[in-house]
Amino acid sequence: MTRILHKNVAILRVGDKGALNELRAVTNLDEHVLGWLSETEAVLDPHTLKELLATLEQRGMSALLRRVGTPEPG
Repeated sequence: MTRILHKNVAILRVGDKGALNELRAVTNLDEHVLGWLSETEAVLDPHTLKELLATLEQRGMSALLRRVGTPEPG
């Protein structure tokens, strides 16, 4: 049985924990995290993603965004 907990979430993936620490130093990253998949992958709140991206841009950083979707059943 498949159980869907969230739809339309954003995943943050960084290369190493150092990059994650750098993000935490310049953003309020933890306020955007719904949960952790691993030490370098987090599930982000899609409702606050634009705010996080704007903060990154203000700090001279950017994110690679990629949309991935699956077709709805039916």
